[in-house]
Amino acid sequence: MVVDERWCAELNADEALPGSAPLANTHVFLEHLGPWPASPMEALDLNYAAELDELDASIALVRRPAPFRAARTGIPDSPYVIVSTSGRVAVTRTAGLPSATTLADAIAALTRGELPAGWSYEPWLILVCTHARRDACCARLGRPLVDDLLGVADQDRIWETTHLGGHRFAPTCLALPSQVIYGRVTSDRVAELARAIERGEVVADLMRGRTTYAPALQAAEVVARARLGIRDGSLGLVETKVEGDRTTSTWRSGDASVDVRIEKQEGRERQLSCGKDKLETRPTYVEV
Repeated sequence: MVVDERWCAELNADEALPGSAPLANTHVFLEHLGPWPASPMEALDLNYAAELDELDASIALVRRPAPFRAARTGIPDSPYVIVSTSGRVAVTRTAGLPSATTLADAIAALTRGELPAGWSYEPWLILVCTHARRDACCARLGRPLVDDLLGVADQDRIWETTHLGGHRFAPTCLALPSQVIYGRVTSDRVAELARAIERGEVVADLMRGRTTYAPALQAAEVVARARLGIRDGSLGLVETKVEGDRTTSTWRSGDASVDVRIEKQEGRERQLSCGKDKLETRPTYVEV
């Protein structure tokens, strides 16, 4: 097979965004100044990585954008640690990497609606994938997105992160605490997106999905928001029914409600990464 030398983000520009976000109810980010390995876990001690694997959380590495981070490499002596779950996001700094028990306790506290001792709530954060070792498009498109965000938003709210999944949708970013992943964020949409995240709103046509929802529900939320014209956090999932490849869900905002039916369909073969030597398929989620 002849590999198409174009960037994967260009090759897959026709692929629908909704339903493409990875699944995670909890996100944990550990500060690492780089260079990042191909997989975040490769930067950690094997035993420590195994302990983190028991947390049932998405684990990734983060760093401040280049103008604001120390000119060092690896894990700093007092790394930032970010945890987001149950609609909340909290940050702390620890002496060395935190134990898995410390992280588990923080996750449990946030789930109960409590602030862990020694942590502080963050109103919102934006984490942009710039993981070049995973795919060239992540850095090629992600770093300009970071620069654009720094021009319109509080620099303390912007982080670079390792892989968010779906580099073919680059530039891609994760908003916290909403846990919504966005894709194909072009320069002309950056100010709009930053304002929406700061206000606790979403920009539906840029949504890949909310990581706490299964793919069909990720797609359904986008449809429901478009039908009801809802950008804020008032939209709630009321009911879900799954029959084979079809998912019917009911969404409500105030007195308004809408039923959405999404069908999982087989996608066409695609070259999912830059320079990848094989074609693969991913399902698509279509309103029916």
